[in-house]
Amino acid sequence: MALRAGAIFIVKILGFAARIPLFRLLGAEGIGLYQMAYSFYGLALTVISGGFPTALALATAQDHRKGWQLYKSATLLLASVGGMLAWLCYHLAPSIARWLGHSSLEAAIRCLAPALFLVPLLFLLRSFLQGLEFYGAIAWSEIMEQIVRLSVMLLLVTLWIRTDLGQAVGGAVFGAAAGALIAYLFLLAFLFFRRQSFRSAETRASISAWSDSGLRLFLYSALSISAARLIVPISDFMDAIIIPSRLQHAGMTASEAASVFGQIAGVAATIVYMPTLVTSALAFTLAAKVTADWKNKDILRFSRRARSAIQIGILWGIGSSWVLWHYSTDLTLLVFSEEAAAVPVRYMFLAPLLSGLQELTMVILWASGNQKAPLFGLAAGILCSAGLNFGLLGIPGFAYAGAAIGLLSLDLVSMLWNLIAISRQKRTILSGSFPIRRALLLLLLCVAGTLGAEWLANLLPLPQPLRAILSIAMLFGLFSLFIMQAYKKSS
Repeated sequence: MALRAGAIFIVKILGFAARIPLFRLLGAEGIGLYQMAYSFYGLALTVISGGFPTALALATAQDHRKGWQLYKSATLLLASVGGMLAWLCYHLAPSIARWLGHSSLEAAIRCLAPALFLVPLLFLLRSFLQGLEFYGAIAWSEIMEQIVRLSVMLLLVTLWIRTDLGQAVGGAVFGAAAGALIAYLFLLAFLFFRRQSFRSAETRASISAWSDSGLRLFLYSALSISAARLIVPISDFMDAIIIPSRLQHAGMTASEAASVFGQIAGVAATIVYMPTLVTSALAFTLAAKVTADWKNKDILRFSRRARSAIQIGILWGIGSSWVLWHYSTDLTLLVFSEEAAAVPVRYMFLAPLLSGLQELTMVILWASGNQKAPLFGLAAGILCSAGLNFGLLGIPGFAYAGAAIGLLSLDLVSMLWNLIAISRQKRTILSGSFPIRRALLLLLLCVAGTLGAEWLANLLPLPQPLRAILSIAMLFGLFSLFIMQAYKKSS
């Protein structure tokens, strides 16, 4: 678990760090085009791979021989489907680009085609190794994939930006295929060096055949997981279609709409969701613990851990939201040198609170065996978000506020849905979950800490960017210590 959490953290930090030079190279319009292309890529990738990787990991964990047999069959299936869709994506790139609303996306769509073939195969191989509990190889492959992806991305953007913006965006998305290829070859080499154990598993698997009921169960699990996995890519894809389109309806040109979308989805969203790394790590750690508590019928410990996690998520969300609201201009200038994006950052300042609670409550429901409520909550959130985006973004001058309301409504609706489901299932979890006294103390601490940090930073002979960095770091450290102390007392 530590290897997996560490790999996720490193991958996310590297991705965030690479966004800084990428934005400075592509600009707001280029980042907008990049987000549009990646929303299409995420949806297509989920359609191809679906729930097969997760279902394979579960099947392999239960029976290694049958997992090996399923891995070979699923690899042939995904290679065929992925190859066909990659070919279609390459040849239909002009039509897809027009469908997305910007002809400059043609090169990016073509550069994504190889990834649609390679990435599903990589996901499947990782899931097979996950079922065998080879977490070290998986973690190294994830880090390796991210390093190669970002290196190729920045190299090609630097070389092709002089030619054409659309070509440069294509170079940015081509990094996904390069990183997947290197990671896949690395894991294949790992399988080769461990071939003795896999060879014996393959021999035994050829004798053992899947029963009709077992195969039906595997396919049912894969399709059920696919339904849940499709929710977020569909939401991202709908945002990439609706937001630029409605902005043009409100009077913007295609270039201006792509720039605003880039500021919202590429800059503001990247900044406001960075604090959720902490709640994601908390959810990752919490999942194993509360699942074991529920399985062992230790409901008291399950409720206590779930309640403490919700309290930590609330406090961390409040502190992070304060930093985003107060330092919105400093953060956008420090990270992306884009002062205009400070407006959507300030509008979306509640994202760490809402998104963190949504993820934590989803884990609690999944651990207790309730998979339907989070799925329905996300579906309701997507419908609400799409409706608000369509209605609000058509109003002239309401671009940033309308997009922020639409994006935040997804987390808000799904979070409230999850909380209602938890209340109906186990009311004791939510009794006293909202730490009103600690929340008020934290807000007072944030205000006092901000004044004190800025006063101290102004005393030092430092330029303004370093003063802002010092103030933000001191504030995060201050309320992090407060939360750790409060959590120690509550547990």
